[in-house]
Amino acid sequence: MLNRDKKSNQEPTERSKKKVIAINALIILSILLILQGCNTEQNKMDIAVQKVRNLFQAGIKVEDGKSSKIKDSTDQEQIDEALKAIGEIDTKDGRRSEESGAVFSLQSAIIVAQAQLNEREGKGKSSKNDTQDEQKEQKEQYLPGEDDVVWEHNKLKNRDILEEFMNAAGENGKNNDIGIRVVKDEEEKGVIIYDLKSVYSKYADEGWIDVTPDLSHYSPPEDETQNVFNMSQQCSYISKDIEAGYYNLNECYTHLEYPLLPINNES
Repeated sequence: MLNRDKKSNQEPTERSKKKVIAINALIILSILLILQGCNTEQNKMDIAVQKVRNLFQAGIKVEDGKSSKIKDSTDQEQIDEALKAIGEIDTKDGRRSEESGAVFSLQSAIIVAQAQLNEREGKGKSSKNDTQDEQKEQKEQYLPGEDDVVWEHNKLKNRDILEEFMNAAGENGKNNDIGIRVVKDEEEKGVIIYDLKSVYSKYADEGWIDVTPDLSHYSPPEDETQNVFNMSQQCSYISKDIEAGYYNLNECYTHLEYPLLPINNES
């Protein structure tokens, strides 16, 4: 009888020990999974940095955003591979993390490498008359759609579509299926096109806006500096700055605040 009671008292203790062991095992497993995820993202960053470094001659410091000459062996395929490696880095949280600065530096280095490659291969060189004719032809080739948000002749068309998107897209809402096309008429230079798509992740409980530029109908003079997005990226939301007079894209990779379209002094 005594042995039976003793055995009965030991059973809860053994079950408690097993429970504690199981909980500890789950905690350890969770930590390992988190560390594995961090290591995966770090590996992606390391790969991207190395591919960008390989584009330039020895001594470049990509992290500092310093430009250097590309190697004689650098070609378009290598630049595309480096750009793809940058795209593999997690972008959902990147703009708020310490990695966002590194990603921006890598993207800036890609722009430098592409410009040098284009110059080396003689792309974009033409006579003044040829350039003007090409710009005119490109402008005539694109006709905005009925629902496009268009800035032309100092007037904004489909403002209601833009503001409806602004109020529902990115951090301003949880919409995952709306998009708009923004067309900026730059007169003789052609048109700049931005496709904006609202994205929301229910797992991260976070929204953002994918911005895809199309500069195929736009040809500014070579000596003119243009404030344009020349690569796809993500922004957090759109805001309306009445004082400055612009609809702005906010918290983007390359710009904290980017003037998308003029408000045009609404009454």
